[in-house]
Amino acid sequence: MFGWIEHLVFTFVVAIVTSIYFRKGKDELLRMLVIVLKQLPGVEAMISSYLQREVSSFIQTTSLASKQSNKESLKIVIPKRGISNEELKDKINTMLKSETKNEEGRIFAYTYTLEDDHFEMQKDVFKTFEEKAGYSMEHDQVVSECFQAFMHENALNPMVYPSLRKMETEIVKMTGAMLNGDSDVVGFLTSGGTESNLMAVKAYRDRAKKLYPQITEPEIVAPITIHPTIDKAAHYFGLKAITPNTVLLAASAPQFCHGILDPIGQISQIALRKGLPFHVDACFGGFMVEKLGYEVPPFDFRNPGVTSMSADIHKYGYSAKGASVILYKNSEYRKYQIYTYSEWPGGGNIGAAWAAMQFLGEEGYMKKAQELMDTTKKLIEGITKIPGIKILGNPCMTAFAIGSNDPDVDIQVLADLMDKKGWKMERNIKPDSIHCSILPHHIPYGNKSLSGKGTAGVYGMVSTVPDKSIINDFLVEFFSEVYK
Repeated sequence: MFGWIEHLVFTFVVAIVTSIYFRKGKDELLRMLVIVLKQLPGVEAMISSYLQREVSSFIQTTSLASKQSNKESLKIVIPKRGISNEELKDKINTMLKSETKNEEGRIFAYTYTLEDDHFEMQKDVFKTFEEKAGYSMEHDQVVSECFQAFMHENALNPMVYPSLRKMETEIVKMTGAMLNGDSDVVGFLTSGGTESNLMAVKAYRDRAKKLYPQITEPEIVAPITIHPTIDKAAHYFGLKAITPNTVLLAASAPQFCHGILDPIGQISQIALRKGLPFHVDACFGGFMVEKLGYEVPPFDFRNPGVTSMSADIHKYGYSAKGASVILYKNSEYRKYQIYTYSEWPGGGNIGAAWAAMQFLGEEGYMKKAQELMDTTKKLIEGITKIPGIKILGNPCMTAFAIGSNDPDVDIQVLADLMDKKGWKMERNIKPDSIHCSILPHHIPYGNKSLSGKGTAGVYGMVSTVPDKSIINDFLVEFFSEVYK
């Protein structure tokens, strides 16, 4: 009986193999055989080990060989005291001199511009429209010069422009150290907080596909105040939120709406108990919260359940727009992101971010954080003295939300009145409130006193319509009309 079954199975397998060979060819047959072999115990680990050896051997044949073999054992951190403008320029010029120039005709990809009149025109336009980091005029100039130095270099191939790789690696290490990561923490630079959060969700989705193929509709669990980029990522990558198919927990440090820190420690413990990855979105506060000069609950890699974090350098890191970092606890998590990393757009953002961190140093960041926090405290104290309004919750950094504590005070109408007086503020719902992020340009005005219809109607509608899909349709139509 068993012999007959064995013969039947063997015949069936031969028939499948023969069919694949004649219908799709030898290459497809070999691919299928490798897939089958990888299911055997130990085979995939053996293949992974072999690939790692091959990658190391390949790197030794490239321009990155000396960088890899002389890898520094010391931890790279934000310098205690920022380096001078002259020293920074010397470092940048040294890096630029070591790179292949496309003008020499030896580069056959990646760079499509020349240092000609058109190039100079782009520099002038960039100077005109670039957003100032806001720290100081000298700092803005340093960031701008470094951005322009690497503006047309392309980070897609680290062997062509090794300086970009060096700066990106150092940015990631400095950010990881700032967020109390150990030597295993790795990551990438991205174009902003949206991409950082997108990459985190993408990585965990792909991780779940590999480790838990039975989960066909992966889901995320997160507070309602999580940044909309997490919802956007879930929409892009086909994830939902909450149920047994959960593949990721997410929280904010702090959440943008009210400047309040989510209970990272407690969620970390849940993540450990459930064996789930945990992403902390610190895009808003990553470069600020730890520098405020008072006790804040640990929100970073000090929590053992945290497996990734995102932090924007172009916010309170005072770099040019288009620079954020996505960090992973180790390379095992990061490897699920790498496919999409090939979309990274260019080199100016890398240079500007690196220059900002080197120039300011820890002391520079601490100085500005203290000035911003002093301004925030003064504003909060002034707001709490105004009848009819209040501060929501206990904000942990340089952001807060103003709500109403009087039924006769409509906070959305108040926002409209402020708008007519030239104050541009973000509106929140659930509950209705006004969001305020305190930025460097607010410091000179810290002692100033804070003293209908319109968009209040829109925000009031948003908070009362029970079917939020109607609001989504409204917003789609709104943005379609605005950007005609």
